Amino acid sequence: MKSLKNIRNRSRWKNVRGFTLAEMVITVGVFLFVFTGVMVSIQIFGLRIYSLAATKLVATAGGRHALDQIRDEVQEAKTVYVGNCSIYGPSSFTLIGLTNAQAGNALIVYPTTNTTSYTLFYLDTSTATNYLKQCNVTNGVAVLTNTLTGYITNQIVFDAEDYQGNIATNYQSLDNRLVIRVIMQFSQWEYPIAYVGGVGLNAYDYYQLRTRIYRRVWN
Repeated sequence: MKSLKNIRNRSRWKNVRGFTLAEMVITVGVFLFVFTGVMVSIQIFGLRIYSLAATKLVATAGGRHALDQIRDEVQEAKTVYVGNCSIYGPSSFTLIGLTNAQAGNALIVYPTTNTTSYTLFYLDTSTATNYLKQCNVTNGVAVLTNTLTGYITNQIVFDAEDYQGNIATNYQSLDNRLVIRVIMQFSQWEYPIAYVGGVGLNAYDYYQLRTRIYRRVWN
């Protein structure tokens, strides 16, 4: 039997180095600091995106609610006329001349042949917000004024069109058989932390809602 003279007893861990306790503490501390910073940044970014999306959804929901309200009133109406209101509100409503383009910022809806009871939709331009409002009048007395939506930028909200999409210029000749078009263009202020270019200008969101409505009641 050969003797194992060349085999030496060496420590298996002689050339292996490890971290000291202080190095481990520092490493873990730096990792936790970086990890916490990343997580906080992600959370803040998520909150900003959520806030921006919530602003858009709330504004869009208000606009759609206004369109639904106008649609229901027009479809059930006996007669509908386009007109204009000044900054003085419903009391300033005037019809558009018969030979003029039937386009304006107000819409009067008569559910029956009683002209003292009606619903008036009008753009309130007395403030910079430009609210679209609904005023219900019964026997000549306003019983309800409701704000439907705001931040509308266009001044012409309603118009009456023929079947080809042309704005009518002679309302009576068509026997009130016109399509009412509603257009609302919005400029909605975003959440206050949404800045453009880092110069302190708040971001605005621009969008548009439109629809065409025809009455169900035939004169």
